[in-house]
Amino acid sequence: MGEILQLLFPERCVGCGHAHALLCKRCSREWGYPITNTIEDVPLISSAFYSESISHIVLKAKENNDRRCRRILANAIASHISETETLIPIPSSPSSIRRRGFDHALLLAEEVVRLTGSSLWHGLRVNRKIQDQTKLNHSARFANLSGAYSFLSGNSGNELPPNVVVIDDLVTTGASMREAIRVIRSEKGAEMLPIKAISACIASHHLPNTISP
Repeated sequence: MGEILQLLFPERCVGCGHAHALLCKRCSREWGYPITNTIEDVPLISSAFYSESISHIVLKAKENNDRRCRRILANAIASHISETETLIPIPSSPSSIRRRGFDHALLLAEEVVRLTGSSLWHGLRVNRKIQDQTKLNHSARFANLSGAYSFLSGNSGNELPPNVVVIDDLVTTGASMREAIRVIRSEKGAEMLPIKAISACIASHHLPNTISP
């Protein structure tokens, strides 16, 4: 029955739309190359450069709750994580969660945990209204997120576990990662955290406040 359904309704690549593969060979080749940067002196690792096909995957996972696409992003992140590490996702804004009907950042982090056996510390929140980053220019993105994150009620830096890794689906300017790192490090006892940051993909190899190798 599965073979018949495949003939009648062939799976199409989620990146380019071509049939017969979840991710075709051409789109698959865009993933799996470690791209290294540093942001706020924290190593930042990504698995692919943002492209047209990868944008389709990110948007389908983020806006359509496409589990196949989320799994691709999770695998890209998981390839740089060990089971001894604790993941802190960049938080989704309450307005985004309401509009979508789900928390993409949390679902992505939970999928990475399933793939790696690592642990999840869902401790950051968006503490005020922020604008849609996609509508802002380079410098405005940093201003928009300055002071926008804080710890969830009942959480503090003293409760932070060891081997903290900040994760996100996409790094564009690095504004979200930078703000998350700032908040984590601002807490007493967290001066040396996190140990690294990981994104599934990245828009550029050269970010503000970032030194490329």
